[in-house]
Amino acid sequence: MYTELKDYIEKNLSHLRFEHLLSTAKECAYLCQMFGLDSNAGRIAGISHDIARELSEKEIVTLVEKDGMDISDYEYTHPVLLHGRAGAVILQEEFGINEDVILNAVRWHTVGHPDMGSIGKVLFVADYIEPGREHITEDFRRRVHGLNLNGMVIEVLSRQIEYLRNKGNIIVESSILLYDKLLSENDRKHLSVG
Repeated sequence: MYTELKDYIEKNLSHLRFEHLLSTAKECAYLCQMFGLDSNAGRIAGISHDIARELSEKEIVTLVEKDGMDISDYEYTHPVLLHGRAGAVILQEEFGINEDVILNAVRWHTVGHPDMGSIGKVLFVADYIEPGREHITEDFRRRVHGLNLNGMVIEVLSRQIEYLRNKGNIIVESSILLYDKLLSENDRKHLSVG
């Protein structure tokens, strides 16, 4: 399935997006191995997470309306936030992928969600820290790699929330719910792996 998705993405998305997806898939596989998770599921989620990212806003909304979940007014006016959900629909309809761990990872990678699962957490982090991300320093990557999985997500979410607040943008509810859930599950002094 990975090769089929990779070939489709290479033919249908921009070269820069394809490179980002390859790098994210590699980072996902690495993090999955680090945490004893299914690295194949991680690679599939990583290579496909932005499969709907270059669709028009109208196409994204049309796809998301099929998933049966609510769409907030804010999401309707900012459809880019829905590209993960649209991607999950594409993976089901076009590629026959029905594994919840992959679908939820792709569905929630944009803003996070309390029910995103471990592969979802891996994808959320990998998407943010993959080596092609020029705004991420090697020091930050090393620091993130030294945390447990929840700690990694907290670190990335903290940065995203700070960035959005500084820009005066809204922080969507699922990001806040995920952040609060992770903080309640983790005592800050136990975030380090070693």
